[in-house]
Amino acid sequence: MYSLTEAEKQYDRIVGLRSTSCSIPTDRLVVVMGASGSGKSTLLRLLSFVELPERGTVRLELNGDTFDNIGRSRPWPRLTCVFQKQFLWPHLTLRENLRLPLRTVRDFEATQRIASVVELFAMSEFVDRYPNEVSGGQAQRAALARALVLDPELILIDEAHTGLDLEQQAILNSHLLKLKASSVGLIIVSHSLSFARRHADTVVTLKQGLVTAVDTREVFLRTTAGYAKDDVDSALDSHDITVTR
Repeated sequence: MYSLTEAEKQYDRIVGLRSTSCSIPTDRLVVVMGASGSGKSTLLRLLSFVELPERGTVRLELNGDTFDNIGRSRPWPRLTCVFQKQFLWPHLTLRENLRLPLRTVRDFEATQRIASVVELFAMSEFVDRYPNEVSGGQAQRAALARALVLDPELILIDEAHTGLDLEQQAILNSHLLKLKASSVGLIIVSHSLSFARRHADTVVTLKQGLVTAVDTREVFLRTTAGYAKDDVDSALDSHDITVTR
């Protein structure tokens, strides 16, 4: 469980996240939604501890252990991230990219882990290609697979569906649901209203740099009813209720 207490992040004169206090579960599929520039990616970077707030606290309780922005201990690799830029090394094949996080793991075990995620994400046909030789959806699956080889308890994913056509989105969604079924916690930034409505257990809504709601899917369905699946901004503009703490 994440607990944010008056957490705030600013970039020079631009406020990325206004003073926010809320709780976000980590043992289910959480979708983070909001209009462009609402602070979704900033929130994810704070949750990953890649960046720290200027004020307030971000605390993570992960299976009995506690991490926060004040102490020096970090939850990596029990927590892994997939950012918008997938950071796949262009001079390495996808298989070689999968091997990079496993540098300290014995070869036999590393090979087994890679084989497992290649099978899970149905990558056997393209895993030995270079990043510029695969589609955007295939590259996204490779980035997810690389995060998973570390056997994390929680994965944060930024803009999971951006730049993917409907077919690639459907393929990615099927793999995300496999991760959910395997008890890996997922926090996903997405503009896909249909994905949130259909699959999210919890939906976090941001507006102008502030978390305005943390809802169950049932509440989110009621408050966004009547909006087309691609009319995300209008639906979320109407969704301005008290944050669940």
